[in-house]
Amino acid sequence: MKVLISGGGIAGLTLAYWLHHYGHTPVVIERAPHGRLGGYGIDFFGTGYDVAARMGITDRLAAHQLPTESIRYVDEAGRVTARLERRLLERVIRGPYLALMHTTLEEALGDAVRDRVDIRYGRRITAVEQPPDCVGVTFTDGEREHFDLVLGADGVHSETRELAFGPEGDFAHHLGYTMACYPVPDTHGLGPHRIHYSEPGRQTILYPSDVPGQSIALFLYRTRDRRPPPRAQRRAALRSAFADAGPLTSQLLDAAPEEDLFMDTLTQITMPSWHTGRIALTGDACSAMTLTSAQGASMAMAGGYLLARALHQHDDHQAAFRAYQTRLRPAVQERQQRARAFARSLVPASRTGIAAQHLISRLVLRDLFSGLLRRGYGDTTSILDRI
Repeated sequence: MKVLISGGGIAGLTLAYWLHHYGHTPVVIERAPHGRLGGYGIDFFGTGYDVAARMGITDRLAAHQLPTESIRYVDEAGRVTARLERRLLERVIRGPYLALMHTTLEEALGDAVRDRVDIRYGRRITAVEQPPDCVGVTFTDGEREHFDLVLGADGVHSETRELAFGPEGDFAHHLGYTMACYPVPDTHGLGPHRIHYSEPGRQTILYPSDVPGQSIALFLYRTRDRRPPPRAQRRAALRSAFADAGPLTSQLLDAAPEEDLFMDTLTQITMPSWHTGRIALTGDACSAMTLTSAQGASMAMAGGYLLARALHQHDDHQAAFRAYQTRLRPAVQERQQRARAFARSLVPASRTGIAAQHLISRLVLRDLFSGLLRRGYGDTTSILDRI
């Protein structure tokens, strides 16, 4: 089959790899001119690691993992109030764990498909039509083309979903936060540590990137906004949200770029069905979990793999879409539910709440509570174990 994949991120590239592996002809379009390389860190384990192992890219990923040996929670004076050691995190996960830059994973996936798959950058879908035996697609340049299937892997703000299923507001569940991040020079001597600093309603995180002498500053704050501000207004919006913040945050804000500042709301996507006719969705387009799940990248790879596998196992695309959704959806729903519960206490709204968070963290971030922490992370095992 000739299959159009809208979106050249983690889910889309994984899907393209496995469709090609099973003998199909995938075509990937990506709206960005040179690929979507996100400048932030991810936790990578469980199902995503299992899929990556089946693709033969885990050694490459391990060679570029972030030098993070602990997560340190600090107060306004910079004193460490609690810490989560990597050793304990690996015990909680009970399997391989990698701390990676999002870019590292996307580049590895891109290299895995680049010589096998037609990837067209700087392209978007503007219209779709579904006659009985194909999908007619119109692109931004006016060109029209027909495909056997169209698979949307274009993220939480999916244009494929908008065209085939309806507006984002019908499926978006906002967790009440906006996040922003960008690289900064490592002037704080972080070493192999990640720093979390909370103030009422907002949090600053600083961690080493995979580039020597560089760190990533990440900001999270409570908001009622449903979409991020326009790009030209993002730097000002971030400074306003963190006005009168502590010295660490103020220094990091001074280094904020005028452009290319990544910012988005924490938004989950929940849908009654992930497919309609010859169009189906995967990854954040149908099942976004947000960073509070710590499993978004992993489950994006799971979606790409399981969708391609279902199409290989079923001659009828409708049966394949149903099997894919039946297999993956319970795991997604569980992780979304846990992410929503965790988000409620992620950034306390008061100083009393922050003090309580520090106390609880000091108590439970120990080997004795690894079982409790595991339940907080959700199911960290691979959902492919039974395949």
